[in-house]
Amino acid sequence: MYGYTLHIPAPIDVYRAMHKAVLEVVDEEGGGEGLVLHFAYPTGQGFDLIEVWESKEDLDAFNRDVFAKAMARAGIPMDGPQPEPVEFTPAGVMTPRAFSFDDAT
Repeated sequence: MYGYTLHIPAPIDVYRAMHKAVLEVVDEEGGGEGLVLHFAYPTGQGFDLIEVWESKEDLDAFNRDVFAKAMARAGIPMDGPQPEPVEFTPAGVMTPRAFSFDDAT
């Protein structure tokens, strides 16, 4: 397994636009195989994103096949410096049910 955290200095609404666009691309074209856990939350400096994948190769395929299309769809530029991931190897993951920010409203 492969995990990482990103600290992104942008409002949580940017995350929501990204998330919506990713779900649309995956719904239309597929992709995202190997994703175990996706978790995001607002911080005082923007938002943090944590993901766990079956492998780094699965994440690389997602970034290549889905993420770039989703960012273009959302109108979010990909140029400029990118956040530096903090990588980790998960000791364990438990996901009893899915949750979407839409569920909280």
